[in-house]
Amino acid sequence: MITTNSTICEPIKNDTYDFLFIGLGASNSLILLSLIKHNLLHGKKIGIIEPEHKNINDKTFCFWAKPTDDIVIDLNPIISYQYKKVKLINKKQDIEDQPYYYIKSLDLYNHTLKALKPYQIDIFRDTAFEFHTENNIQCINTKSGNVYKTKFALDSRPPSLEKLPYQDIYLHQSFYGLHIRCEENKFNKDSFEMMNFNIEQSNYTQFVYTLPFSENEALVELTRFGKDKIELEYSKELLHKFITKEIGNYSIIDTETGCIPMTSFRNNPNQNTGILNTGTGANLIKPSTGYGFKKMFEFGNLTAEVIKQNNLKSFHKTNLKSTNRFKFYDKLLLIILLYWPEEGKKIFTQLFTKKNISSVFLFLDEKTTLIQDIAIFVRLPILTFIKSLFIYMKLENYFRFFILILSSSIYFMIHLINPEWALNFSYLLILIGFFLVGIPHGSLDHLTLKNKKINLVKFIIYYISIAISYLIIWNYFPIFSLLVFILFSSFHFGESELHHKGLKIQSIKDYFESTLLGFGILSFILCSHATESFNIIQKIIHVPLTFTNNSTFLLSTKIGCVILLLALGAYSFSTKKNRITAILFTLLIGWNMPLIIAFGLYFILHHSINSWNHLKHELKLNSLGLFKKALPFTLGAFALLILTFTTNMTSSFSEHEIAAIAFVFLACISLPHIVLMSKFYKNAH
Repeated sequence: MITTNSTICEPIKNDTYDFLFIGLGASNSLILLSLIKHNLLHGKKIGIIEPEHKNINDKTFCFWAKPTDDIVIDLNPIISYQYKKVKLINKKQDIEDQPYYYIKSLDLYNHTLKALKPYQIDIFRDTAFEFHTENNIQCINTKSGNVYKTKFALDSRPPSLEKLPYQDIYLHQSFYGLHIRCEENKFNKDSFEMMNFNIEQSNYTQFVYTLPFSENEALVELTRFGKDKIELEYSKELLHKFITKEIGNYSIIDTETGCIPMTSFRNNPNQNTGILNTGTGANLIKPSTGYGFKKMFEFGNLTAEVIKQNNLKSFHKTNLKSTNRFKFYDKLLLIILLYWPEEGKKIFTQLFTKKNISSVFLFLDEKTTLIQDIAIFVRLPILTFIKSLFIYMKLENYFRFFILILSSSIYFMIHLINPEWALNFSYLLILIGFFLVGIPHGSLDHLTLKNKKINLVKFIIYYISIAISYLIIWNYFPIFSLLVFILFSSFHFGESELHHKGLKIQSIKDYFESTLLGFGILSFILCSHATESFNIIQKIIHVPLTFTNNSTFLLSTKIGCVILLLALGAYSFSTKKNRITAILFTLLIGWNMPLIIAFGLYFILHHSINSWNHLKHELKLNSLGLFKKALPFTLGAFALLILTFTTNMTSSFSEHEIAAIAFVFLACISLPHIVLMSKFYKNAH
């Protein structure tokens, strides 16, 4: 057996580790130290895949904590410096109750290796790049061509964030720092400067961060919050001007560069139940500040506790809980830094001048109460945050709920005066919704194809041929056609909802889940309007359904509605990621409206808008651009609809017969759309 004293190990064929660590950065090091602390490495076969033998300090880790906190006690041997005072916006504050600590990455790395020496740990100088599972064993392919096997892997590789969901923000916290020595004593080694904004902003939020090591040595770092990383030559020039002006003559001992992601995107747990994402992949970096070391320490303790309790069935889901309101605050700030970066200086200046630093630290640790949060926000530029809130509502599609509440409130108020007026008002809104997004989201199917070089005329002929073929089948086999359409529509609605939650349909279970979800939504709309639904259905299938007015039938549909509502509610709250609370709210509002309006509310405000946003994200077009590309086909669809009515409808047709014609028409043009959108979702990022 090869121990940690070795530099390179060769993998032992058919040897399986209990735990294999991918990378030995901060997060995995802290997990290992926690496992040692809790005496959990004895009797375990542990391996580490780390490509570099580190001998230089390439990072620094800083955090604030009380001297009695575990993180300070456990890591005390490698804390290089601690600061009991902080300078913020030309104002010094005492932080003796929770000093600011500094640790070198090289010291953490060596400290971890030293702590591992009593144990037999294999370290491989290799690079992991691909995982697969064989009989519940994780097999890790590496750059060298070796395959390593383990029961559980802890993967610290950062996730790829090149393409994010449209509603997420991604910025860079990039920095360039100089470890300098001054000709004169310029620093107080017990005091650091967190944010000095006395530099040009260049349409970003930029500041200088200073950590003294002695009276004449310090790390002076230029940091930028922005959509673009800070350029090296620009950094050198700007930092030189700052140091010369603010500090004086200096010499350079060392340099430090880096970039920390600032994103509202939340990584999902690894889909492989035997692999735990750690570090950035475990969402341990606070989006609005870039701080993450304390969370990594807490995550290390949590992981050790899970292993100690042998609670490994959901090992891959191990995560630190985070309150939703702090995610909301982080995203508001990221929106501001993206759209109005010049406001960053003003926000941080007001935050640190009007609030005690201890309160700010508590807020950044996400340990304040809602009342304390409000007390902080009222001292910040409120109009800027209101603007950010509007962007947030747009990104999260919350404006549709404003439209839902407003339109339904107007409907019910008009209904009290004149039900017919209320009905006409709602039909007008539904028609507008169908024109703006309902039909257009299906008029872009030619753009969803993987092969963009298509003959548009042939595509249209192919598309219409499928619709006409389905229409012919409707005429001869209406019951079969209806059942097929309900099945396909259920899958399509469910697939769209799951894709909106960031999930892909990959397994049979996923297909079943999406179909069941869509069927539950569709069934609730139909059951909550049972009489109307079956009156239209009997016009479609040309079979009289005499039981629709039966009191037992009506009672059973109401019971069915309650069961469906409970089932959808249970599904919504059984998983945080797939919650459909907003859909339940829409379905409940539509319960007391006519069938067409209830269906229109869901179809337009949820399904169509979700699909519209998916198309915007993948096709890299804004709403206006999409609408323009869809307009010719939208008008064509409306023209076909009018033609269908004029050739099939007579003056004696009832309202239900008109609805039946419209339903069959939409079903026919939807079939090719459902197939193409399913392919689109499979290829989507």
